[in-house]
Amino acid sequence: MPKASQLSNEEVSKILHLKLLGKTVKETTKHLNRSKSMIYRVLTRKTQYEPKLRLGRPRVTDIRSDRRIQRMASSQKMSIREITRAPRLRISKNTVHSRIIESGYMIHAKGP
Repeated sequence: MPKASQLSNEEVSKILHLKLLGKTVKETTKHLNRSKSMIYRVLTRKTQYEPKLRLGRPRVTDIRSDRRIQRMASSQKMSIREITRAPRLRISKNTVHSRIIESGYMIHAKGP
């Protein structure tokens, strides 16, 4: 079963606003298209709602490096090996491959 998406601060304020207007939980779930349990969690929370920090390994590259990789692959028609050997990029082949796939660019294979 997939994880539910987190509530935005806007959605939390809408839930609290609808509660102040006297709307029921059922009406709120229909209005926001969220589960009943999620609405109850927001309404019964004693502390202020804050989204959890994301877990997992931090990204190796930033947005600027991602764009540079995409530009090398598309306009200069460089192979993955050539991109990994670029002077200012210290990344693996897997990282280059995933950044190219994320952007939707095609990988150009060079012959031997």
